[in-house]
Amino acid sequence: MRAGKTKTTSFSLDEATLRDLKALASRRHQGNVSAFLAEVAAREVKFVAAEAFFRHCGAPPLTDEVIASIEAEWRGEPALSPNAGGRKTRRRAA
Repeated sequence: MRAGKTKTTSFSLDEATLRDLKALASRRHQGNVSAFLAEVAAREVKFVAAEAFFRHCGAPPLTDEVIASIEAEWRGEPALSPNAGGRKTRRRAA
């Protein structure tokens, strides 16, 4: 169990989701689903903070197309579209 004071709660999950949670927890937290969920929650808090920061800086939110293109790049796949990210390409004068 995680260090510190904890509270007990319950979730209603379908079998596939519970199976996936247990498998993921076994890979990262010796099967401790509570520790895995705490990690996921902490990561989500950071993600929400990053979204707020980018919004504050005027960056547009990521579209599903942009996210798919970024994920493809992480996997080493070619970009999904030549104009991924909504960036406009400029032609250089010859």
